[in-house]
Amino acid sequence: MPYRLLSSPSDTPDQTLAQEQQWLRDCTRDGLARAHLWQAPQCLIVTRKDMRLPRYQAACEQLAAEGWPVHVRDSGGTAVPHGAGILNLSLILPRTTTDLGHYYQLLGEPLLTLLADYGLQGGYDFVPGSFCDGQYNLVIGGRKVTGTAQRWLAPGQDHQGAVLAQAMLLVAGDVDEGTRMASRFYELAGGELRFLPGTSTTLAQQIGWQGSPEELVAQVRRRLQVLLIGG
Repeated sequence: MPYRLLSSPSDTPDQTLAQEQQWLRDCTRDGLARAHLWQAPQCLIVTRKDMRLPRYQAACEQLAAEGWPVHVRDSGGTAVPHGAGILNLSLILPRTTTDLGHYYQLLGEPLLTLLADYGLQGGYDFVPGSFCDGQYNLVIGGRKVTGTAQRWLAPGQDHQGAVLAQAMLLVAGDVDEGTRMASRFYELAGGELRFLPGTSTTLAQQIGWQGSPEELVAQVRRRLQVLLIGG
């Protein structure tokens, strides 16, 4: 499926996430499929339900002091780390079915092709102990390389609704540190979730990348752009 590629005017996570919600509303009006590739500076992005944890505000203040500010997204899942080695893909799609798997498979298609380009065989699976675990993780050798989530905009009187499907591709960087910080959020906020190091991997680890993380992220972004516009 070809997508209209979008760009966000800001790298600020809060503004980027808000912009995606506007695009989701736009999709209900015109029915056009959109794609957005984006990055965020080092931070944690949590869900709205996480805001109900008993020590949420104190956790945010502590983590900000440690260099891991907390931001909130509208899609589901759990807290996830973001940073320079992580590339995010958001698809904004007209709602054509109530099958969650349909949208996750659309999200996975370009990512699986990308992995195959690097000689890697990815698949969908749960990875117990990983952050934001789910049936539609993309997994290599039992370790998670992509987490996924969705948010649906319900049908209205004049539209059939729209779907925001999001994936975070772990391209490079210290994924175990990110895993540890996602666990630390729940520890500080009074939640029960904890995540295990070694449950996730990066593209860089899988291909033995010797260059800079930034170079690999740029390479991956270029390839995904081609795939998304129908190349």
